[in-house]
Amino acid sequence: MTTPQTENGFTMIANELLETILGSGFSLHEQSVILTVIRKTYGYGKKEDDMSAAQIGAMCGVARQHVTSALNALAARNVINKRPGRFGMIIGIQKDHRRWFSKAQLRSMTDSPESGQGSPKSGHVQNVDADSPESGQVDSPESGHTKETLPKENHQKKTSCAPQADRDQVAETPAGQKGRARTGIAADLQDRFERFYAAYPLKKSRGAAEKAFAKIRPDEALLAEMLAALEKRQVSGTWLDPKFIPYPATWLNAQGWADVIAVEYSAPVHEVIDIFNEVLGQQLGEISLSIFVPAREALVTEFLTFSNKPDLARRYFTWLRDDNDLPPMIGFDRLIGRQGYADAIGGKFTRKP
Repeated sequence: MTTPQTENGFTMIANELLETILGSGFSLHEQSVILTVIRKTYGYGKKEDDMSAAQIGAMCGVARQHVTSALNALAARNVINKRPGRFGMIIGIQKDHRRWFSKAQLRSMTDSPESGQGSPKSGHVQNVDADSPESGQVDSPESGHTKETLPKENHQKKTSCAPQADRDQVAETPAGQKGRARTGIAADLQDRFERFYAAYPLKKSRGAAEKAFAKIRPDEALLAEMLAALEKRQVSGTWLDPKFIPYPATWLNAQGWADVIAVEYSAPVHEVIDIFNEVLGQQLGEISLSIFVPAREALVTEFLTFSNKPDLARRYFTWLRDDNDLPPMIGFDRLIGRQGYADAIGGKFTRKP
């Protein structure tokens, strides 16, 4: 069973825009592509993002060639803006839906003798075939495909050494864990993600983690900082309980590697633990100083306020050892806690004569 929560991420979209999308007669492929673009932009608080047809298709379950067709058709109708990017195309929604063109308007413009090769204002080309993967590119500066850039892009497609290479210029790499296709992200960035994910103590929502990681695009220096922060978390003991470990995507989006983490006990707390180990360690079990537990730091700090007399810890632990019958399951944290201290001072464990 899964219980999605908004605190794990959500996509904000105006009702007016969503209703327009639902009522504009888009095909199933076009609507899937639109919603995926919205997820990858508005879902991360961005107006546009660098994405490939393969990446979009993997998210919405549409074949890459159909995604390419849908993107061309949507750009022709001025529903999206796109231009060449690093991994594919930088794509964003044209939020002013009054500037969108219906299919009928598009046909009338492309069929009109006055339209020639397309209107620069409309951003359309003649004979746009929304069902063909080889449909014409949008002849508009906003879309990113102009007459000057088309020959260069076509040349790149023809000279590709991979027959099935992604026409959105995305480097495809071998499948990753469990056959997941490693597309839409540079191989070196994917390798960094694998190292990060292997080190992260909670393996949850890998897909969301990959997207968050790709958004940050850490170099080797930042990855090293992330891994060092994860190691500190392990040493600090703050993540000993899995319920306190955030999902990896949540940690990445919150820049968790920048958190200030205490990794060792303060000198007064260290001294109290040393005295306990010396006096009661053999009887009740020693407390490790190698793993920092923030809750224990707070407990000992409070314990030191229970009396103004000097050497409280030694006097208290020695008295517990010599004059009390302590239960076998009682431990350090209970004895120094406020309730445990009150129970001991109140005579709950005092040895009967």
